[in-house]
Amino acid sequence: MARHTLDNADRAIIDLLLHDSRISLRTIGAAVELTAPAVRDRILKLEDIGIIEGFSIRLNTRALGFSLEAILRVEPLPGKLRAVEKALQDMPEIVDCSVVTGEDCFVARLLLREVSELDRLLGPLHDIARTKTSIVHRQPVPPRRPPL
Repeated sequence: MARHTLDNADRAIIDLLLHDSRISLRTIGAAVELTAPAVRDRILKLEDIGIIEGFSIRLNTRALGFSLEAILRVEPLPGKLRAVEKALQDMPEIVDCSVVTGEDCFVARLLLREVSELDRLLGPLHDIARTKTSIVHRQPVPPRRPPL
């Protein structure tokens, strides 16, 4: 994939959209000293070249009843890689999962209403993988954009 250079206006537009993807073009334009049509054109260009892939919302998971977040590290048993991947994909409580290098093969984030749910979620994995679970205490670095 080609690397694209962003100017200060592009970076500012991205920051504003990351903060609030519903912000008006006029408000963005006022902040970056461009007209609303110029902002629209820049956003369309950022989409066309693949820098902006979409717009989304951020949910307050606590307000939805998920009081705990956990990190699950998974090391499949020999020959069980695909079975573990399928099991992880089938767990709706897993909101993010990555294949990683090192001792573990998968690192997943899951949301729980209470800690007792771990037994139900981890049970199906015990015959196909070794797992290590950590409860998230706090998140000192929230999701953020890469350094542009």
